[in-house]
Amino acid sequence: MRIQFYLILILFFNLTLFADPCSAALLGAAHSGAPGEVNCAGCHSGSINSGPGSINYQMGNATSNYSPGELYTILFSMVEENVNQFGFQTVALKANNNTNAGTFSLTDTDETRLIEDDHNGSDRIYVGHTICGADTDTLGEKQWSFDWLAPDTDVGDIDFYLASLATNHNHSTSGDHTYTQVITLSYNEVIIGDLDDNGVVDILDVILMINIILNADIQDSGDINNDGTVDILDVVQLINIILN
Repeated sequence: MRIQFYLILILFFNLTLFADPCSAALLGAAHSGAPGEVNCAGCHSGSINSGPGSINYQMGNATSNYSPGELYTILFSMVEENVNQFGFQTVALKANNNTNAGTFSLTDTDETRLIEDDHNGSDRIYVGHTICGADTDTLGEKQWSFDWLAPDTDVGDIDFYLASLATNHNHSTSGDHTYTQVITLSYNEVIIGDLDDNGVVDILDVILMINIILNADIQDSGDINNDGTVDILDVVQLINIILN
């Protein structure tokens, strides 16, 4: 009898010490709302985009274009009053054939994860929340950040499909709110830093940028840090691009 008691006690402490403190469900692939997929409303009640909250899916500096080989930081945030768990899944697909476009990478593996799925013969890569990444630090709001590397060449328009959920955490699928969005990026032939349009970022571009600064002639490709001014800060960043 005493042995059974000790075994139960050990089991209790093991469960207490090693139990996952987070309680969100681990979402599988193909829930982004992309063609041939469901969104969060496939399991949760309610009509999409009818809840009282809001979402903001920002690509870089809120750009609507992509340049070849450029790395963009994506910031996705959700707001809904009194909600303590949020979740999302997103995928980037070529508009002409719905296959992967570019490459996602994680900057916070505690909050976000990559999900791979062979979707009807097409290998789709998603970014979504982790189990603990669904919990809020501040009641009523949540945000995640990750990176996306644009393709090296023009692949046409790229559609970013997003499905997200604000849940009341009542351990059922009722009373939750689903939000969806599609953002389309078009190809931009401007290579950031390539001021002389020769397809290469090199020392000649640095010389040209210095001339631009001295003559106060602003070019789109010269404003590398996107602050509306071509100045010495852009020169420093351009040199970093060349060295890297």
